[in-house]
Amino acid sequence: MLDRDYVCLEIVRYLLGNGEAADTARGIAEWWINRDVSRTAEALSRLHELGVVRSHLVQDATSVYGFTKNPLLRNTLRQCVDRLSKPASTEVR
Repeated sequence: MLDRDYVCLEIVRYLLGNGEAADTARGIAEWWINRDVSRTAEALSRLHELGVVRSHLVQDATSVYGFTKNPLLRNTLRQCVDRLSKPASTEVR
């Protein structure tokens, strides 16, 4: 999924570097990844369905999102992001 959804990838990349961070969809869009709020909210919904982020309701039914506490999932995500960050091989044959 991260290889097909750049907004999800940016959120996961941020959380891998800031594992205790938590914010609303608007805060994540504006402060973490500088993206449109609606696209960020859609990405957070997908990440929540997969267990990558957890959410908590606060005042006015606003959700605050944070990174999963599951160490196995965090490690798997780090490996995936590392793999996606490596440049494609430019070997000439």
